[in-house]
Amino acid sequence: MYGAGAEYALHSLLTLATRPEPVSVRDLATYQKIPERFLAKLFTRLKQAHLVVGSEGIAGGFALARPPEDIRVMDVLAAVDPDRTLFACAEIRNNCALFEATAPGWATAGNCRIHAFMLDAERVLQAFLASKSLADLVCEFESKAPKDFIQETGAWFQERKSLRVPKSRVKT
Repeated sequence: MYGAGAEYALHSLLTLATRPEPVSVRDLATYQKIPERFLAKLFTRLKQAHLVVGSEGIAGGFALARPPEDIRVMDVLAAVDPDRTLFACAEIRNNCALFEATAPGWATAGNCRIHAFMLDAERVLQAFLASKSLADLVCEFESKAPKDFIQETGAWFQERKSLRVPKSRVKT
């Protein structure tokens, strides 16, 4: 099961996909009311995976490394939650109370059928997530969120940025 990191990363990238300028991790964390330190670690992973690019300076921040339609949801999950699996087989088939000290060969021969079943399910999920892009999430979001909210979000980020950048450097 994917954890909070996956959720934080996807929500943050959704925000970046709707913003024309870089956004700071601090602003993303404040906007979403999530831990800044944790989000910063996620963005390090996203940058290493070439999903975002960073710019330094008072007006810097992160932007998508490529168009949203070229960023697969599975790529994001693999970057922030590598090696995550849906199911971890503990081989409990060895532990049946009816078996004496050692389970018989028929019980443990070959792959655990439950494990194999779960691996098949995981492959289906991964294929689905690989078929979806960040642009798909943006479309879903924009079809649900009121236009006023999208405009207010843009104004919120612009205001945060203007508070960091001296007035003489703000382009009008």
